[in-house]
Amino acid sequence: MAQIRLLSTTLILTLLIWASADSLVNGEASIGIAVSVVPAPGASGMFVRLESASDAVEIKVSGPQRIIESLQARGARRVRLPVPDSPTGSTSFPLDRQQIKRALAEQSSDFSRLVVVAVQPEAHSIFVDHMVSREIDVTFKRAQTAYEVAPQLQPAKVTVRMRESVLSASAPDQPSQLDISADVERLLREQPFGKSVTVTLVLDKRPFGPDAELVPSTVDVTATVKARRSTEKIPTVPVLVAVSFANLQRPFSAITRDGSLLSLVTQTITVTGPTEEVGRLQRGETRAYGLIQIKEDDFDQMDVFKLVTPEYHLPKGIELSEDPAPIEFKIVYVSVYNDGG
Repeated sequence: MAQIRLLSTTLILTLLIWASADSLVNGEASIGIAVSVVPAPGASGMFVRLESASDAVEIKVSGPQRIIESLQARGARRVRLPVPDSPTGSTSFPLDRQQIKRALAEQSSDFSRLVVVAVQPEAHSIFVDHMVSREIDVTFKRAQTAYEVAPQLQPAKVTVRMRESVLSASAPDQPSQLDISADVERLLREQPFGKSVTVTLVLDKRPFGPDAELVPSTVDVTATVKARRSTEKIPTVPVLVAVSFANLQRPFSAITRDGSLLSLVTQTITVTGPTEEVGRLQRGETRAYGLIQIKEDDFDQMDVFKLVTPEYHLPKGIELSEDPAPIEFKIVYVSVYNDGG
């Protein structure tokens, strides 16, 4: 039994010695990582990006061989390194060994037992940018549509928040104004003509580059688009005869020079008005007619021809663009026969 206990103790001691020896064996090797950059806490309104051709970094570490081999077997890792607030533009960002080690140790405690000996490359090229605010004018300049009341914008000024690099690369007057002429006219073309309307337009922030913001993001546009007008001929418009109530019972007829009844006369007239309303009149959706009023003195001059210009009644908004031709007619009595029934 004593020999068995001795052998067991010897085996345990041997394993402990091997384990201790293994843990004491140090090595050195390279491990690949990928680096991305982010603004450091407190760097408000800052943007940062890598400009280097690759985000790959190789770090040389030393420490327990077993840990190194284990980390190598796990593949590449990505670390995010904070960049302190810096002026806008390209700059070189040093890849600090201790900073990289801390970032890796947050992912795996094994890295805390290693020493980062070297970093290759030692720095990355980065670009730093900042958000800046400007007050700009919202303008309407290029009117191609006819207006009775030109577009009024509310508000006429907004605040743009944009990248400083975009601002510095812009034309001198571009960041100070936003011309919304094309957007306004496209929106107003869909509105009724001849009426005051107010529409809300969402401002386009794209001219101010990526991440731009406009406050407020909309403007109200109030305008009256001038109605489009047309001049057209309207054929076969009837001419009606009107007589006072007191003369309704008189047996008469109004006869034109060619012997036809005045009540059967039609004329072609030329009218002007809103294009839509003129079109409706042409299609017969609305009506027009001329009117000749038979007056008391017409009965005092029976069988005498006279020239009278009809008075035309037209749909609202439409007017005569040319005077109609006068009509020549006379009043004659009509015999009334009684069959004696």
